[in-house]
Amino acid sequence: MVYSRLKTGFLLILVFFSVTFVANTTPSWFKELVIESRSGHGLIVDEQIIDDLYESIIEISEKYDLDPLIIIALIKVESEFRNVVGMYGELGLVQIKPQTAQFVAQIYDLSEPEEGWITLLWNYELNIEYGVLYLKYLIQRTSGNLLKALELYNGGSMKTEYANRIFQQYKELMAYQITDSRR
Repeated sequence: MVYSRLKTGFLLILVFFSVTFVANTTPSWFKELVIESRSGHGLIVDEQIIDDLYESIIEISEKYDLDPLIIIALIKVESEFRNVVGMYGELGLVQIKPQTAQFVAQIYDLSEPEEGWITLLWNYELNIEYGVLYLKYLIQRTSGNLLKALELYNGGSMKTEYANRIFQQYKELMAYQITDSRR
C-alpha cells in the first residue's frame, strides 16, 4: 500500500516536471525569427502565441507530410508572421485567397468555416492548414517539383524570385535548426 502511494506520488512529480520543463519545445531560433520579423513591423509578440504557432506548424506538417521548415519559410516570405491582407485579397500568415481556400476545400472535401473565408485572416491554424493543403496539391500537380509548386503558389510575375527566396529562407532555417540542436 505504501509502495503504491510512493509510486503514484513519484509518477505525479515526474509528470509535473515533464509538463513544466519538457513541454515547451519551441526552439530558440524559431522564437527569435518570429520576434525579429514581427517587431520589425512594430508588432507586439507574445511567447504563448509563438509556442502555439510552432506547435500548429509541427502538427500540420506531420498531418500532411510536409517539412515544417518549408512551411516556416513560406510564412516568413509571405507575411513575416503577420496576419495581413495582401494587395489582391490574400489572407493571413500564408497569404491564401478565399477563392483558393474554397478550391482547396472542394479538392479535399472540407467545409467552409462557419464565419466564412475571412476566418483565414485571424485563425492561423486554419490559415496554415489551407495553405499547406494548397501547396501539397501543387506539389502533386508538378510531380513533386517543390520549386515549380512554389512558383505556382505565388503565381505572380516574380514567381521564380519568390520561390528562390523561400528556398533561401529554407536553407537558413536548416542552419538555425542545426545550430540550435548543438546547444
